[in-house]
Amino acid sequence: MVLDWVCTRTDLAVIAITDHNTNEGALEAAELAANGRYPVEVIVGQEVESADGHIIGLWTPDLVSPRMPAAETVAAIHAQNGLAIAAHPFAPRFWARAGLDRGDRDVYDTVAFDGLEIANSTPLLFLSNWFARFYWTTHHQRLACTGGSDAHILTVIGSSRTFFPGTTAVELRSAIEGRRTRAALPGISPRRNWRYARNVPTIMRRDRDRKAREVDAGIRPEPKTRNGKRTG
Repeated sequence: MVLDWVCTRTDLAVIAITDHNTNEGALEAAELAANGRYPVEVIVGQEVESADGHIIGLWTPDLVSPRMPAAETVAAIHAQNGLAIAAHPFAPRFWARAGLDRGDRDVYDTVAFDGLEIANSTPLLFLSNWFARFYWTTHHQRLACTGGSDAHILTVIGSSRTFFPGTTAVELRSAIEGRRTRAALPGISPRRNWRYARNVPTIMRRDRDRKAREVDAGIRPEPKTRNGKRTG
């Protein structure tokens, strides 16, 4: 479904699929694209929920364990020749309960990230994007900038982008490593925000189901209980 949308409704040449704490969907999509069924390159990735915020691992065919400190998470990504991007930095702290966890500035200062996401299409992150962009301007010598749609619904795919010299995944990687990328802010879109708002119940239900599966798989601890009832 994602590949169909990308190839018929966008002009993207390279996409990265980074589901939370898994790369199964990315591996499947990459295989379909590699077999010539879709004219787009797919980077296998995952969005790892580290103990210090979410970290995007690009070019990561092996799973990275969640809940490790950021430094260990980035080291695990690098160990499989992947690149580590700090996801939605400077998001409001109160959003943590909704799963939008991020690290603090000292984490970004000290951990060996390869890039910083300065453009994210999640509604209400407009100011956070600017905070991230300001941080990047003072650290651009060690961090590439990236843009990611963080698309929990199809219509958001491609609304934030990473621009680089070239059109291939190899060229994108070279640009990130050489810090030659640019990122496009998504801008203000009432229609996109309305679509997100309309899909919030579905997005939250899917997130609860995902977390329950991770508990069953042993990669997430049992949630705390309140009055004998399990919470998400």
